[in-house]
Amino acid sequence: MTRTQNSFLNYLTGMGSTITEVLLSFVTRSIFIRTLGEGYLGIEGYFSSILSMLSLTELGFGAAIVFKLYKPLEEGDQRRIQVLMKLYRQLYHIVGGVIVVFGLCLVPFLPQLIRDYDHLLELGLKPGFLFLLYVFNSASSYWFFAYKSALVRASQKTYLLTASGYIITLLGVLAQILALLLTKNFIVYVAVMIAQSLARNLLYAAICDRRFPYIREKIDDRVSMEELKEFFKDCSALLIYKLNNVVISGTDNLILTGFVGIFTTGLYANYVAIRANLERLLSIFVSSLKDSLGSLYSTGKREWSRLAFRVVNLISVWVFGVGAIGVAVLADDFITLWVGDRFVVRSFTAGSVTVATPVALWLGIEIYLDGHKTYLNYFREAMGLFRQVMIRPILGMLLNLVTCLWLVPRVGIAGCIISTNVAAIANLTLDPIIIHKHALQASSKGYFLRNVLYTLVVTAAWLLCRWLCACISLGGILGFLVHGCVCVLVPSALFGVLFCRTTEFRFLLKSIQGLLVKKNQLASEAEDKGDAHES
Repeated sequence: MTRTQNSFLNYLTGMGSTITEVLLSFVTRSIFIRTLGEGYLGIEGYFSSILSMLSLTELGFGAAIVFKLYKPLEEGDQRRIQVLMKLYRQLYHIVGGVIVVFGLCLVPFLPQLIRDYDHLLELGLKPGFLFLLYVFNSASSYWFFAYKSALVRASQKTYLLTASGYIITLLGVLAQILALLLTKNFIVYVAVMIAQSLARNLLYAAICDRRFPYIREKIDDRVSMEELKEFFKDCSALLIYKLNNVVISGTDNLILTGFVGIFTTGLYANYVAIRANLERLLSIFVSSLKDSLGSLYSTGKREWSRLAFRVVNLISVWVFGVGAIGVAVLADDFITLWVGDRFVVRSFTAGSVTVATPVALWLGIEIYLDGHKTYLNYFREAMGLFRQVMIRPILGMLLNLVTCLWLVPRVGIAGCIISTNVAAIANLTLDPIIIHKHALQASSKGYFLRNVLYTLVVTAAWLLCRWLCACISLGGILGFLVHGCVCVLVPSALFGVLFCRTTEFRFLLKSIQGLLVKKNQLASEAEDKGDAHES
């Protein structure tokens, strides 16, 4: 298959899988809230944040190894692939052990880390035992063959993993729902989550072994010491980028819990669920392209890489712009319909002062900025840009921590989102310069001019959508659906009209037409073979 066809299959299966998982996750979360309460949502988010920090021990091994796999896969160098996968397996076994050790060391400090620790005990929870379950779930991914899925992804065959993972997802969610309804026990719920993770990793390993049976052969070859040194230099750089992501996304729950308590963190978890699930849907297109982009870059065709960058830039801004507008206009309405009006955050009281907190608007801005960050990160990793301008993630971390610590006591949940947006601006300023200078070998001036224009169009579309939705005075589910259509159609129409003559748009349209023609040809050939067989 061509890179375009692989990317298209990755996109189709990824979209289907993610839509299914997102819908099921909202069903599960609704049942979770009604059976256990928002306090449990807070502790789930809190433990997940701590474990995201422990995942720093992975040091970026995965991204560095996947980048090194692109070229041997392109050349069919099986021995090189075996050596890299052997290194990958050894590193991941070590990482799993380190996570367990650090997790055990944190258990005695949980009473100091969780503001409502005593109240959780009154609810009958055992925070220490629950935390250890989360630690095991995190470590098991490194122990039970998770590294093998990287080889399948690097070969541009992510759709094999996605399609086969459907059954695990469906069974896992159904088991979680049954656990909540029948037992109303949080520990049982977490145990089901662990079983689901183990089953998925084992299934992915089986797919990898079947497609690449030679990786099970025992070999004595090792990565050279010189290459190993270069590899760890890349990993040390990736650690800083990874630390940046963890600090920006993982400390919000910790700071909120410390300043305003576990139950306010539970309210924040609902907004995070909207953002996270929507971003999963919106980022599928870019993630389905990542390995094909890495393969293309490994061939040295810089002109095609520059065109691919501009095309993905346009699509990402378009798609994430639509998502950002929808969230900014409709997030509060969605939460009201989903779990009730009492879960909507409209203001925050700090001492004797009450301030309005337009969480939905700030969340929409975060989604738009995350769209830029997502495709820039994918390009940077696919092109092996690990050590260039490492001041960027350090600056992002400092900005996020300082602004979050200052804003959360004053404006509550909105402070977390605002601080994330401030840090994202540092990413979006430096990453394009790095990519254009070291990989695309072109000026970044055109990129910044295009994206200023894109942002102005998205802002105009948001204002127009907000006005139109205010004019359409419908309530309930029907009103939400009508307003949702407005938030999709208006920005899409603006982008289509304003950018239809650009090289990026024409190339995208031509690629889609090519895929449709290829699909019709295959269907026609299959039909002809069937007719010949019958005759």
